[in-house]
Amino acid sequence: MKKIITLVLFCIFLSCDSKKTEIVTIKNKYSVELPAFLSKGNNLHEEASLQYQNTFKEFYIIILDESKQEIIDAAPFLEIEPTLEGYYTYLTNSMKETIKNPRFNDIKNTRINGMNAKTFSVTGNVDGLDAYYKLAYVEGKETYYQILTWTLLKNQEKNAHEMDKIISSFKEIGTRKGSDRSKK
Repeated sequence: MKKIITLVLFCIFLSCDSKKTEIVTIKNKYSVELPAFLSKGNNLHEEASLQYQNTFKEFYIIILDESKQEIIDAAPFLEIEPTLEGYYTYLTNSMKETIKNPRFNDIKNTRINGMNAKTFSVTGNVDGLDAYYKLAYVEGKETYYQILTWTLLKNQEKNAHEMDKIISSFKEIGTRKGSDRSKK
């Protein structure tokens, strides 16, 4: 009986916590609003400037940022146009090499907080697990950003809305200093 009560209380705690968010600001570059149920990670991607996860919910996010000038300089060698579309083409081709049977869906050219962006979802198999990704490639003033959220495919419906909210909250900054974490 104690186990059942503990489990019920834990589930209530998780559902209440799922409504809270926090704004995370990275360096002097960008901010993103994350669900409070996510905690900082450190082993999701070695080059990510932001890594958050909830292994219980199988919910993950990383953000990578790259200098636009580096992409412009590398474009001839990568055989891409030095544009957001070229960046998208290069990265999705790379994904096709790491995801087994990838299916790209809902590909859209859009704007996220005033910046040009390309959003889409991907399903496929990675390391024997069926996964669902929601991604955005965003063109900032001097930086290209990759926002990658993912979960298990079986959790797609449960997590897709939260993934969209994270992506749409992304903002490039440049005048604030340090890292700010504030609860909403």
